[in-house]
Amino acid sequence: MVGCSQEEITPNGEDSGNGEVSTSYMAVNLISSDVTGKRASLGYEDGSTTENKVTSVRFYFFTANGAIANVKLQGTSYVNFYDWTPKKEEQKDDKDDDDVESVLDATIVINTKEGDKLPQMMVAVLNPTGLDNTSKSLNDLQAIVNDYASSSLTTEGKFVMFNAVYGNNGAEVCAATITANNLTKTVDAAKANPVTIYVERSVAKVKVTLTQDATSAGTDKLALKDKEGNDLKVDGEQVYLKIGNWSLIAETNNGRLVKKINPAWASSWWNGTYRSFWAINSPSAQNKYNDYNAISTAIGSALYTNENALDYTDNNNQTTTLNRTKVILKGTLCKENGSAFTIVRHLGAHFADTPSDTEFENLPTLKRSILSQLVANEYNYYYSADEGGKTVRKQIDVDDLRIVIVDQLSLEDSQNNCYVYAQLTEDAAKKTWYDSLDEAEGPLTDAANVINGNLKNKEVVDRTLVWKSGMTYYYYEIIHNGTGENATKGVVRNHIYDTKVTKIAGLGTPVYDPEKEIYPEKPDPNDHFIAALINILSWRIVNNDYALEW
Repeated sequence: MVGCSQEEITPNGEDSGNGEVSTSYMAVNLISSDVTGKRASLGYEDGSTTENKVTSVRFYFFTANGAIANVKLQGTSYVNFYDWTPKKEEQKDDKDDDDVESVLDATIVINTKEGDKLPQMMVAVLNPTGLDNTSKSLNDLQAIVNDYASSSLTTEGKFVMFNAVYGNNGAEVCAATITANNLTKTVDAAKANPVTIYVERSVAKVKVTLTQDATSAGTDKLALKDKEGNDLKVDGEQVYLKIGNWSLIAETNNGRLVKKINPAWASSWWNGTYRSFWAINSPSAQNKYNDYNAISTAIGSALYTNENALDYTDNNNQTTTLNRTKVILKGTLCKENGSAFTIVRHLGAHFADTPSDTEFENLPTLKRSILSQLVANEYNYYYSADEGGKTVRKQIDVDDLRIVIVDQLSLEDSQNNCYVYAQLTEDAAKKTWYDSLDEAEGPLTDAANVINGNLKNKEVVDRTLVWKSGMTYYYYEIIHNGTGENATKGVVRNHIYDTKVTKIAGLGTPVYDPEKEIYPEKPDPNDHFIAALINILSWRIVNNDYALEW
């Protein structure tokens, strides 16, 4: 950003009287805005009172190159920030059809010590958090990250906002220019020549609603169909879906205080007037995942999230690759009477089964299917048992098996995490095992490990999907710009992603253990999908209509 010289902005008038300090007035208009233009034609949405309220503001002042420009005596030394608390009459909502949401009018007094450079740029942090009482350069502020989407920072008067960042003539603009006219010797003169700062909230907002063909999944239950439009039945019984809650998954654990862009990005869709529509992730950002039980937001309610847009690349060209933020829907497969429907897929066939917290009663039909495949592949196991005072060999049975979830990978689209397989129970592992009924054949060596190894080997026994007690989930990536396969995925601050699920087909991704972290995936072969209409608001709208298939 090009600033004017110190001489150009030296205010006229007297100093404070001691020959060491010059006092000036400055008026600042803080505008919570989208872009200049008409909201009605571009699709903008005002923030709520909760999202707009400002309880305090910290202004930082810099020289033309972003270095510290002191403006206030704190104790015995000068600092380059000024804290301001707005009065009720100094914040006003703007409810006409333009893009401005609210305006704060601040008049502040700055003191510059003789010999110090005068401020030529400034930024504003609204509802500041985590800032200590030391001076900070622009580079210092650009290094600050925080979880701005935390519950403590998304309540009334807590939403952190900062200068809107955008590109101008190939340069990144993240601070407002201070000119000679802005530093005055009277309050009235300052108000006549204010510095205007456009600010944005540091978080994005996501909404989820069920519409069209998916509506009944949230209000009652949806009779599921497969991707070809046929009724989805298991053992001749229609399968229904109830959608309970939703959440965000793979969102980032922090975001930047100061938005980062690359003004040399190709095309122009990402840049606007006084703001931009794309961003670079925080260097330390990581994806966050949660389990099925943690999916707890009601359909129709909104969640806030940190930016998750373009991956960060450091000066050594090393990129921190993140997964993009997704919406995850928590569902329950059920029968016509509303009771949970436990469904199993083994060897490509779907069938009903009975779950139980008591292992020897858990999923007996699946266990029989597993044992049948084991025998079909010529893996026969017998244990010695006493029967009427005589030792006999008995074939492995369902009571000898327990169902376990596969070793989990911290990886999306793993084609692994949603599967289960069988292992010997603790009691069965202690038995003496044989692989023949021939009494002349001795027991197996290391029998429990051998049997468990074959049960776990998916080349011997097909991996299984179990929608235990009907637990299932569906998910979709949030599209930021464009449509279809080439759409840009991600979330950017001060946008609302208004997502509408229009159609759901198939059983979803099964959940066996609701306390395991979910890394979203779709079973293979894929046989279900979800269609969603996504409207992106910045506290702005972009429409996307697409289908996401399993």
